[in-house]
Amino acid sequence: MANTPSSDIENSFDIQNAMIEQVAHVQAIDQTSVWLDTLRLSTCNSCSMKSGCGQRLMNQATDCKRSRIELPIPQHMTLNVGDEVVLGVPQKAFIKASVLTFAMPLVWMLACALLAQWLTLSEPATVVAALLGLGLGLWFLRGYSQSEAVLASKQWQPVILRQQSSEYVQALQLMTD
Repeated sequence: MANTPSSDIENSFDIQNAMIEQVAHVQAIDQTSVWLDTLRLSTCNSCSMKSGCGQRLMNQATDCKRSRIELPIPQHMTLNVGDEVVLGVPQKAFIKASVLTFAMPLVWMLACALLAQWLTLSEPATVVAALLGLGLGLWFLRGYSQSEAVLASKQWQPVILRQQSSEYVQALQLMTD
């Protein structure tokens, strides 16, 4: 039975299980946790939108080029200090977080501005209402992100997918030497 083009796409790439991957260094290991350093990779110089991008400005404003995170030690892996591992965050969770972060404050801002318009308030009062709505949206976003349901959810937690192959790591080290 021949596969249709759409079934080939579905078989080769499962959107539900897609992960955003990042390589990390094992910096320390204790009884239950592994401490990982990730190097923030910047692709700003090759981006066509670099002159008007907020992410580029944020990267330039901070001196930190590494992020350190603590994760539970995976039962199926033996890790040592200095190993390289591949971390994964579900793409679905990343998109959800992005939409919440950017959309929630804007929706609150627009709702408050529309309410002020509907109440036929003056233009300065509408602007103040919009700014108050933006602040409310940020406040609700903060409350949501610190809620027990979100903190207990594992969907936002990165996971160690696999160890980076030693041949690949050695090849990178030879290229940098």
